[in-house]
Amino acid sequence: MHLTKKQCSKKGIWMRVKDAGALRRKRERAGLTQRDLAFLCRCSQNTIHLLETGGMATLSEGRALIIAKRLGADWEDLFEPRSLAMPDVATVQSNARRQRAS
Repeated sequence: MHLTKKQCSKKGIWMRVKDAGALRRKRERAGLTQRDLAFLCRCSQNTIHLLETGGMATLSEGRALIIAKRLGADWEDLFEPRSLAMPDVATVQSNARRQRAS
């Protein structure tokens, strides 16, 4: 599935890392530390660490696009859309209440 940045923004796409190890290798080949990449992407070093170790399940499409750009990669090589929309808090709470009631 190849979506443009505009399509992702319209649909509220959240992304996930395809291969955490590949993301790390791409960063290392670019000669960047986690801290360097975090600075360039205006996020924390811990965010980069979590993405590279599988500790962060999703990230915004905007964050995915900027990381890919800073690494000189196509976003489709590093990330994939997770779903068309993340559930809102009210939906999650409602589902949890229904499960407890069952």
